[in-house]
Amino acid sequence: MSAKYGINIELNNNSTKDIAINNTRTIAIVGDDDKKENQGLKYYPSIKEALNNIGEGSIKDVLDDLKSSALQSNIIISSFIKSDNANEDVLKAIDDLILSEQSTGYAPKFVLASGYDNSKGVWEKLKTTCDKIGAIYAISLNATQEDKILEEIKDYQSKRAIITYQKVYRTDNVIRGLGAFIIASYAKVMASSEYGFAQSFSNRIIDGIIGIVDKTEFISGEDCIADRLRSVGVSLVISDGGLRAYGGENRDSDFSSLHSVVIFDTIIESIRKSQKEAIDKQVSDVLKKVVDDLESFYRKLVANNVAVGFEVSIPEDLNTNESIAEGKIYINHQIQEMPLLKNITNKIYKVNSYSVNLIKEL
Repeated sequence: MSAKYGINIELNNNSTKDIAINNTRTIAIVGDDDKKENQGLKYYPSIKEALNNIGEGSIKDVLDDLKSSALQSNIIISSFIKSDNANEDVLKAIDDLILSEQSTGYAPKFVLASGYDNSKGVWEKLKTTCDKIGAIYAISLNATQEDKILEEIKDYQSKRAIITYQKVYRTDNVIRGLGAFIIASYAKVMASSEYGFAQSFSNRIIDGIIGIVDKTEFISGEDCIADRLRSVGVSLVISDGGLRAYGGENRDSDFSSLHSVVIFDTIIESIRKSQKEAIDKQVSDVLKKVVDDLESFYRKLVANNVAVGFEVSIPEDLNTNESIAEGKIYINHQIQEMPLLKNITNKIYKVNSYSVNLIKEL
């Protein structure tokens, strides 16, 4: 309580607030489990604990894939008992992921439905659900030949799908789909640092596999099947100084790279959480702080090579007397993410203009 007489001093913190980046990259697995008590949404803090509690089925197979990749991650399971209604069951289990955060306290950043992810009905359900929750997901193609692959994906558009078709040999020689291993590799890259979300899984050795069943033509510096498939949004594993991921492009006209999608997903999530405190506060009390926090956040992204540059502004044409009176404030953000180097062209010219140097040396 302040003194009635004399000098009172109040200390308030008006410094900018550090906008936190969520580096928890939870993986959700959708599939069947023969243990009835496991049905629905379950959370496990590690792959090991999930394996200790799960029964036989497609979920166990995916967990074994992640385990072989030496991934450390928390896990959400959305499971069902295998039945004649498997297609309806898997669609419902994918839908249930929307309630993940409300049910478990965690929101998935990656989704795997291995064993059920090769039908267009499941593709569309994964797309709509993962767009809502901001998650990257893997889907598998049935085709293995270039022309058939192009035909299978010609009508499919998505900015969050990692599309694969190859089968690989897991470290225990079991043949498995590639999707879970790329997701595991991506999750490890993101978890490697606070700004790991701005890195790509491409051109990195994939842990957990020892061979490729569906090999594809790859010739560095030449037109080849691997390049052509990558250009239409298919991610692959190639043998090039080890078994490497090759891809990261997607099938979206606005965002052609998963790299960009993940960066902007992370920015949006971070800003949304940081600005919650400003809602229902007086504009004069919080607006300047909101802008200062944003500028501080973007400066940090530039300093850590996530962004090239940015500009934050409050446009007068959008912020009218009427909109401000209603408590609606518009803030413009212009950000350019740091691009990935995808092609180097070395121009080498054979000349004879240095021959005289041989005489000079004499």
